Amino acid sequence: MKLDVHVRGCKVASLYREQDEYVLKYLADAAPADFVSLTMPVRETPWRWPRDLHPFFRQNLPEGYLLDIIREEFGRLLDGTDLSLLAVVGGMGIGRVTITPEGGASVGEMEPLQVEQLLKAENTTEHFFQLVRRYARASISGMVPKFIAPEETLATANQPSGKSTLRTSRHIIKGSDDSTPFLGFNEFYTMRVLERLNVVPVAKTRMSDDGRVLVVDRFDVDENGIPTHGVEDACSLLGLSPHEKYATTTERVLKATRVYVPAANVRAQLQQLGWHLLTNYVVRNADCHAKNIALYYTGLKDVTYTPVYDVVTTQAYPRYAANPPGLSIDGRKNWTPGKTLARFFNSTLGIESKQYAEMVERLCESAVEVGQEIIEAAKNEPRWHGVAKQMLHAWHDGITSLRNPVAIEKMEVAIAQAGFSESEPPESGRNVIGRSELLGG
Repeated sequence: MKLDVHVRGCKVASLYREQDEYVLKYLADAAPADFVSLTMPVRETPWRWPRDLHPFFRQNLPEGYLLDIIREEFGRLLDGTDLSLLAVVGGMGIGRVTITPEGGASVGEMEPLQVEQLLKAENTTEHFFQLVRRYARASISGMVPKFIAPEETLATANQPSGKSTLRTSRHIIKGSDDSTPFLGFNEFYTMRVLERLNVVPVAKTRMSDDGRVLVVDRFDVDENGIPTHGVEDACSLLGLSPHEKYATTTERVLKATRVYVPAANVRAQLQQLGWHLLTNYVVRNADCHAKNIALYYTGLKDVTYTPVYDVVTTQAYPRYAANPPGLSIDGRKNWTPGKTLARFFNSTLGIESKQYAEMVERLCESAVEVGQEIIEAAKNEPRWHGVAKQMLHAWHDGITSLRNPVAIEKMEVAIAQAGFSESEPPESGRNVIGRSELLGG
């Protein structure tokens, strides 16, 4: 099997298997700007990877429930290799690179999704899984039920000569399941803790009326849903497979990503990463792993960290409440970093102690403010009461571990005035040291 690899719709390379290696071979007329990955610039010699697909091509392969559905729906087209899986889903995914079977053949078009209707619908688990099955044809990773759906399709005849069909989508649709009820509610308000400060780019989101679904605006496409940016996560840049996304450290992630950031932008980008990392401690997000820190770009001169995405209060769910942070810092992987975190910010990110303290204060105060929003939302919708209570208790723990006494007191008052009982204890036997189960297979 041989696949065509496209950058912004133009074929630039071929991808195939040769004995026990996978091979990316650029076309003779590929320009330097047509690079598929930061790790694989255009050259005459093929890029080879032993035994499995190159990490770049594995970074967005489906996982979990979505992968199971794809196997059911397209089993006849799969031969047990990731190459055949990529042939099915590679025509729609994250980033400017698309992959199709040789010659551009596809597995058929999908009907457009009405996003506004989805936001108003009653999105039961069964209903959402039906949508996942309907649109199970996109290259998107993660264990949480999610999909990409086209909002319109541009016919091949309307494309410039030499370009493949573009299926356009401006959104990623994420749902809840039985172990993560009202995940849309959770992620929407968790993301607001950082987003409302307006200090770094944060992915724009909308929550469905029932709180079960989150619509995430893609930052790798233009207003028409046409891919404009390349996206590469740290897992891929480290040469790791997706299931190894917890098997690294924050220091290694930083080293693997920083090298591609132009020198003039390094300081600002390290500060952005700092805000991202610190937010995880405030809201108790145990699922910031090497796939949730990524770079994006239109070319080599504008490489930056992506807007912050996939920030969830994992501690709100008893099944995952005992999980430690997804990535260690200075060899420590726990929620009581002491002086370790401040030292890492100072020595590695170049963020001085005074600025670090200000960042902590602003994030903790923001958590209190968003906590009040959560309380008001739960008053109007009683079924959100349980997850709201769990989130506020988790944020109280996060603020306490960062030792911000003013915010601690304010959060305690808010929890008491809301009438919330004590948080539900973690499920016994669920903690897996070194990785979070929420998105890890």
